[in-house]
Amino acid sequence: MKNIYLKISVFIILVVFYLSSCSRGNAQVIAGDEHSASAAAEETKIEETQSAPKFVLIPESAQPGEFITIGYEDTRSAENLRAVLYDSRGRLLTRAAFFNLDEEPKITSFTYEAAVLAIPSTALPGSAVISIESEGRIIQELPITIERREFRAETIYLDERNTELRTVPDPQKTAESEQLWAILSHSGKVIFTQKQFIAPVASTRRTSAYGNRRVYQYSDGTSDTTIHAGVDIGVPTGTEVFASGQGRVVLARPRIVTGNTVVLEHLPGIYSLYYHLDSISVDEDAIIEAGSVLGRAGATGLATGPHLHWEIRVSGENADPDFFLNRAILDKNDLIGKIRNKEQ
Repeated sequence: MKNIYLKISVFIILVVFYLSSCSRGNAQVIAGDEHSASAAAEETKIEETQSAPKFVLIPESAQPGEFITIGYEDTRSAENLRAVLYDSRGRLLTRAAFFNLDEEPKITSFTYEAAVLAIPSTALPGSAVISIESEGRIIQELPITIERREFRAETIYLDERNTELRTVPDPQKTAESEQLWAILSHSGKVIFTQKQFIAPVASTRRTSAYGNRRVYQYSDGTSDTTIHAGVDIGVPTGTEVFASGQGRVVLARPRIVTGNTVVLEHLPGIYSLYYHLDSISVDEDAIIEAGSVLGRAGATGLATGPHLHWEIRVSGENADPDFFLNRAILDKNDLIGKIRNKEQ
């Protein structure tokens, strides 16, 4: 009988020892799994941090009419990446496609791209956001402040000829407008210049400023309102007009409303326009340097006197030319430096 009790006791001890060993083993396995999972999560987090695209705005606060440069850095190039500006009410104001800044051959493992937006003259002041989007997805949202800016009002009295130019329907005018819009809404891939612009004429006598709220008083007593898309510079007929920056001549021909017209492409989506010229001195598709003579100022088209209408378009949106005289459109080293500082 004692032997039976002894055997039972030994059996119980062995069972307890076995169960205890299993428990410790499972605990070690669980702990090991938790450690592995934690390490894997940390590695994923590091990898995501290293590969996350980085964006920077220059400047982070801007006025209506001012342009904003968005810099982008990543280890890969995003397809169809766009910068979209929304105001405080969520209303879409303008958008621009990113373009590549990389030199050939590449000297780093990073891809650098940029986009340039112009804040419309009608934008509400206050908080806004630039949404970085690709293929319908929001990649990142960048806050920006739109500063308050006041614009002048002006009334322009038109004679019978100019009234007819502006009011009488004409299929040729419609065709010319559609052609110009097709040019200005196109964003190429070539960067002709990154520098700040130079003034197209020596005169500083402005007869009308960017963003002026205009009333056209017609010869028949009726009127219409519009917003001035550029600056008018009063100069005598025959004054030489210079290219504000290096670029390609994408249009050089007479038009009904704008008269003898030259349009230059400077960067993807960025164009300068020169209206009412007395004569044109360049050919379409020519690549010209900053300061090249485009033609001579005049009063062709819809004009009340000799002057140069100088305009800048950014992804179709008109911008204040004066901002382009004071700041470089694109400075790759500055963009990269600000991205690096943002990481610290």
